[in-house]
Amino acid sequence: MGVLNLTPDSFSDGGRFRSPDDAVAAGVALVDDGAELLDVGAVSTRPGAAPVSPADEWERLAPVLAGLRARVGVPLSLDTTSAEVLERALTVGVDLLNDVSALHDDARMATLAASAHIPVVLMHRRGTPATMQRDPHYDDAPGEVLAELLAAVREAEAAGIRPEDVLLDPGIGFGKRLQDNLDLLAELPRLVATGRRVVLGCSRKSFLGALTGRSVDEREHATTATTVLAALAGVAFVRVHDVRAARDALAVVAAVRARRS
Repeated sequence: MGVLNLTPDSFSDGGRFRSPDDAVAAGVALVDDGAELLDVGAVSTRPGAAPVSPADEWERLAPVLAGLRARVGVPLSLDTTSAEVLERALTVGVDLLNDVSALHDDARMATLAASAHIPVVLMHRRGTPATMQRDPHYDDAPGEVLAELLAAVREAEAAGIRPEDVLLDPGIGFGKRLQDNLDLLAELPRLVATGRRVVLGCSRKSFLGALTGRSVDEREHATTATTVLAALAGVAFVRVHDVRAARDALAVVAAVRARRS
């Protein structure tokens, strides 16, 4: 899953694109590098990020989604917590909803996603982007995250979202300490064992910087290590900025697995 951020303030690539055409070209390049779907977002969810109005979010998204729909054949994932934005995006054509609030930020989101019959990624997050890193605490991060995600699954299905359309994301870095992120990575098979497809997003995140001492733009090797861990655990999708590095790593894992079998 290639990351395409249209925000001026994302932690890694905020403000990268000078125009919608530049963003579309970047999305095309991600697909050329092997992205099997694109995750497009226009609101920063980094720790401390301020909220953005649906109108401003859609203004950033509209020309890029339209341009991508015309130029790439892979599914488009919309990274939003706003039902108003999803409603507008459905008229352009998006194939998946990636909601970092697990459908909790907007009361209309669950029923709208259900009526659209699109897959939904439910991501675990405690607090909001503005507050989530203010002294988060877990006694058992994998167990608590799993329990809260399964509660979100029940709510999603009660709203009419089909069981096969629910994917889970443990929310690495979203209201988590370094040790919590590591525990979640260590226990990925436990999440996969639910039978739901799992999405993992570790690309360039601050916990990798804490482990390696590397700046944001120097964390690709550490990111690739998490991609390998995800593949070995049976994760369905990795959400990455450097698609080529992820594809190379996954090709090696697949080749070794083929020899074992």
